[in-house]
Amino acid sequence: MSKWNVSRRELCVGSGLLVTFVAGGVHVGRAANALPDGNAYSPWQMWNDKSLRGTPLALVAAGVLAASPHDTQPWIFQVHNDSIAIYPDLSRNLGAMDALVREMHLGLGCAVQNMLLAAPPNGYDAELIVAPGSLLSLRERRAPVLAATLRLTGRAPLAPDSLYRAIPARHTNRYAYDRTKRLPVEWRDFAAHAGVGDEVRVFPFEDGAARQKFDAVVVDATQAIVADAAMSADNDRWLRSSRDDIEAHRDGVTMATAGLSPFMLFLSGIIPANSEISNQAWLSQTRDTHLPTAPLVGLIAVRDRYDRAGAIAAGRTWQRLHLSATARGIAMQPLNQPIEMVDRERQTGRGNGWAARVAQLTGPAWQATFSFRAGYSDHVAGPSPRRRLGDVVRM
Repeated sequence: MSKWNVSRRELCVGSGLLVTFVAGGVHVGRAANALPDGNAYSPWQMWNDKSLRGTPLALVAAGVLAASPHDTQPWIFQVHNDSIAIYPDLSRNLGAMDALVREMHLGLGCAVQNMLLAAPPNGYDAELIVAPGSLLSLRERRAPVLAATLRLTGRAPLAPDSLYRAIPARHTNRYAYDRTKRLPVEWRDFAAHAGVGDEVRVFPFEDGAARQKFDAVVVDATQAIVADAAMSADNDRWLRSSRDDIEAHRDGVTMATAGLSPFMLFLSGIIPANSEISNQAWLSQTRDTHLPTAPLVGLIAVRDRYDRAGAIAAGRTWQRLHLSATARGIAMQPLNQPIEMVDRERQTGRGNGWAARVAQLTGPAWQATFSFRAGYSDHVAGPSPRRRLGDVVRM
């Protein structure tokens, strides 16, 4: 049997063996009879299940609640006593929407950040080792390729911090924000660096010419994606419009998380939307709601957007930003259309017009790899579906 083909029974048996081990002579875990299971939303409640606490699987249970592009959850975790290896699941690629698997690696970085936050409360020091290289060399890969490893060392558990406590409450909010409510200075100061390191920089925009350029490039990029048949089709593949769809796939963007009004949400349940209607609704939301109501927007940039380590660091930055915002009652949403068009432009060889427009906002020394908005919303965002641990863990 291939190491990637493990039945749920084998996984449960393996987890029982895995989580009773001794590190440095100190018992740091206990046996679990089975992994938590349930419906597509159960992982949000069961991520801190007693059967997982103090084990490497507790880190994975936090990791699977991280942000990912279109909720594709493109990760595989190979779990050992003293390490967790993180692989991109290339079968979950967004196709033309993420042709260079850059966004996929941003999602891996988000999962890594949750796992790093979960390590100390579960009795671990975690050392992150990221695989070097360029994302451009991964385009033709079909098998899992190591992206990063967490090396685990047992320690006395620490009290959870505010970011760790925010993990189960962090959700993408696609509703209108209140532009009249200014974000707190201390959060804006945190957002300027997000605590990851000098290899990542955050560019926030509130008003003025730069903000106008940001808004314009997001709207124009959304229009370009809608007009690109391949991108539009690959985007549509991850839309989940029914309860049966959600339970069958346990991933993707659902109508309940699309920021629709109660009336439009009701209509979506009885009148299936076609691609054209969905695209025009997305464009309208972006132009008329997402951008004009947001008091702050921004870019996360690295030195080379196709460097694997840089992509993972940028994903970690987004996860930290979103968790810190959640802890303060601030809503956030990715607006990655401009950088998706940069990738598409590079893939198709159509020049560098989109890259040049985005570079106007960062300067030549930095390359934007993530764009977002932040603000206060009167609407509470709901959770997105999540895959089972048994679907993403390999022993």
